[in-house]
Amino acid sequence: MSRSFVFALVVSLAQTAQAQTTQVARAAPAQDTPNASARKSLQAVRLAGILPAIDGRLDESVWSTAPAGSDFVQMRPNPGQPSRQKTEVRIAYDADALYVGLRMYDSAPDSVVAQLARRDEEIYSDWVYVCLDSYYDRRTGFAFGVNPKGVKVDVLIYDDTNDDESWDAIWDVAARQDSAGWTAEFRIPLSQLRYSTSNLAGRDIVWGMNVLRKIARSDEESFWSPVRRDANELVSAFGDLHGLQGLKSPRRVEIVPYSMSRVIHAPGDAADPFFNKNEGALGAGADLKLGVTSDLTLTATINPDFGQVEADPSVVNLTAYETFFPEKRPFFIEGFDIFRAAIGVGDGDSGNESLFYSRRIGRSPQGELPDEAQYSDYPEAATILGAAKLSGKTKSGWSIGALSALTARETADYYDDAGVRGEAAVEPLTHYGVGRVIKDFRNGQSAIGGVFTTVNRDLPRELSFLRENAFAGGLTARHKWQNGNYQLTAFMVGSHVTGDTAAINRTQRSSARYFQRPDNQHTVYDPTRTSLTGYAAGVELFKTGGGHWRYAAVVNARSPGFEVNDLGYMQNADQILQVAYVGYDQYQPGKLFRRWNVNVNQWTGWNYGGDNNSFAGNINGSMELHSAWDFWWSVNRDQARMSEGLLRGGPLMRVPGRTGFNLGFDSDERKPFNYWLSLNYWMEDETDGRTIGIYPGARWRLGNRAELRLSPNISLNQQSAQYINTSDVSGTDAYVFGRLDQVTTSLTARLSYTFTPNLSLQLYAEPFISAGDYDGFMQVSNPRGRHFRDRFSSYADAEISHDAADNQYLVNRNGTQFVFDNPDFNFRALRSNAVLRWEYRPGSALFLVWSQGREAFSEYGDYRFSRDSDRLFGAKATNVLLIKATYWLGL
Repeated sequence: MSRSFVFALVVSLAQTAQAQTTQVARAAPAQDTPNASARKSLQAVRLAGILPAIDGRLDESVWSTAPAGSDFVQMRPNPGQPSRQKTEVRIAYDADALYVGLRMYDSAPDSVVAQLARRDEEIYSDWVYVCLDSYYDRRTGFAFGVNPKGVKVDVLIYDDTNDDESWDAIWDVAARQDSAGWTAEFRIPLSQLRYSTSNLAGRDIVWGMNVLRKIARSDEESFWSPVRRDANELVSAFGDLHGLQGLKSPRRVEIVPYSMSRVIHAPGDAADPFFNKNEGALGAGADLKLGVTSDLTLTATINPDFGQVEADPSVVNLTAYETFFPEKRPFFIEGFDIFRAAIGVGDGDSGNESLFYSRRIGRSPQGELPDEAQYSDYPEAATILGAAKLSGKTKSGWSIGALSALTARETADYYDDAGVRGEAAVEPLTHYGVGRVIKDFRNGQSAIGGVFTTVNRDLPRELSFLRENAFAGGLTARHKWQNGNYQLTAFMVGSHVTGDTAAINRTQRSSARYFQRPDNQHTVYDPTRTSLTGYAAGVELFKTGGGHWRYAAVVNARSPGFEVNDLGYMQNADQILQVAYVGYDQYQPGKLFRRWNVNVNQWTGWNYGGDNNSFAGNINGSMELHSAWDFWWSVNRDQARMSEGLLRGGPLMRVPGRTGFNLGFDSDERKPFNYWLSLNYWMEDETDGRTIGIYPGARWRLGNRAELRLSPNISLNQQSAQYINTSDVSGTDAYVFGRLDQVTTSLTARLSYTFTPNLSLQLYAEPFISAGDYDGFMQVSNPRGRHFRDRFSSYADAEISHDAADNQYLVNRNGTQFVFDNPDFNFRALRSNAVLRWEYRPGSALFLVWSQGREAFSEYGDYRFSRDSDRLFGAKATNVLLIKATYWLGL
């Protein structure tokens, strides 16, 4: 795909969007959207005098005199049908807050499902959500939910249908059950919403509004303003809330200081001068939210602490590519929607590729200690000195996001073999910046945006292997038509990195591109370079709604020099990818199924030299029975292909094709005990390579306060040829492979107990064992060979021997010798924590956290569950006890 084509497409979309925006501006307000004339509306009333007490009783006069919204319509299980139970909503407001009263009638009030859980945990229960589009852009919504026990959930909805569950607001709600069903009473401060105070042509301010009610026992979801099951819509289907007059821009100043005390009890070497069996630490910092305007909010953090954040799961990665871990730190995940700049396609880690990967900020240091270092005090992560972000959406349709963060220069102290103390720089002082703007047209149906990222490092000499500067940026575009059922998106971005020759040499040789490949004819490997430039572009066409058929076509390209891993996440450059998808979705209940779907996917990839590096497809299906059991299945096929990364910088190598199957089920979640099982199986052409994964799970609801989840996993990975090492043999590279038998088991266990909606205890533990046993060692002889036997030459018994003392293999072939380390491994790890969380006042919380980690590694590859489990739990543990308090101040 040429850059000129993508640029022309973006310009064309801009012209079309601008022309259509002009038309809309001249139209009457009722015609702003295709279905505007059919939108439901509700009148809010202004309060004068006594304000409602937020107790869930609905005994104030306003809840009997204000206009009521009713006649809810099902989205599931019977789309378009009236709700089986009556719901009424009434809305009032004053200068400071919006008040919502809801009556959920129920013909069987004893059957209302009500459970306790911690905030933002949407467990099996009845629920009601109040959803507000205060921007009135038909794309952005603020949802506030509660269940009959008073458990709160708040969600930010963006891009019409996507949601950000990490968003938290300061608001109040109460719920009660009675003989007629249950009630809920909300107070939502205007300071927690974003809106324009303009009163166009003397008319009332109008917001978008909807109410969602979920009835657990019948799995019903019904909306006050109908949301069609066959359409890709949510916020765009909201009704209108009228009667809001004289709203002023509220003062939005929020300060949340914190204080923290931590004690770490860890094992170590008594001879290590840095070892402290019990190490204590005190900390303090603050978060700030400031309403710069009625549309824009500045959020900042000083010396943030994320001690209450759950640890990442354990993994064993035998590939050439980095594992993606999702962000869990509250400052970075809240409001992330505006900073999204995806460049990936599909599922898995490749689908997470983006210009902005916030886990780069505060990352693990990248520097190494000198070889002579015997003992060291190495920092776990770069200290975030401070970070700030400005985000919001203006009344003219501009979405704006800007983020800036500064991490400290990190050093590691060490003692060498002679007992001399030294210091090594392991991470430079670094600035990270992200800028994002998006301009909506046609009521959010079309948009053009820009994105820019920058990383700037103050590099000492010993860290010159890192890039000094990294820039990326470009344009994005979106265009929807036919009531949003069709969507065309496009992006074009460029990158430019600079640094010392060592840094750019490392960039050229990285797993993202491998410029040094000996058979690489379409790129030039230049070790004298001090910069590298590239681009990426993509076009995606989707049919996401309207009837039962869905389809998509995607083209995505990245030039060989494209590089965004300083602040983004990217596995591969030098690729052109084509994807096609077609599916059928039957959402109307039938005699056997409540719903079912089936889809077919196909994708093909090449590098810029024309080498085919992927050619695959699958057929997927799922169905839901009327008993609420879910089933899913898929058949997958990967054709033989050429791999750039298998030899870690060596020539392209042919990879055999493979065939896979997946299937699973999930039992009725309405039951106190439900369970699931997922199986996958892959078999490789030409060889006996196999992969089997078994993933069962179960959940118990222990009364209405406690829940236990157990997810044991086991995978068997039998690789016919697993890369081990590249050895230099008389100036020629020898690529060593072996047969791998790997067994991995893990158990994820979660127990939660909720004392009140504001006080909860959560326990988490994940023991993990993975063992890999190598044999059948061989050497690559012809990487492009048609058959497996042509590509490898196995070592005869006389050519290879094991040195037990050094745990190495010695190869002696044709008069040449080299060694490689025994690749066998047995890795064991335990991640666990307990978090007691008490929200003692709105926005203020006390955390008591205990975490324990155990980790051990052995140089043997056989897996024995009893032995390995004993050695895991017998490994010395690192225990951390943390107390953290936050206090919300609204000024």
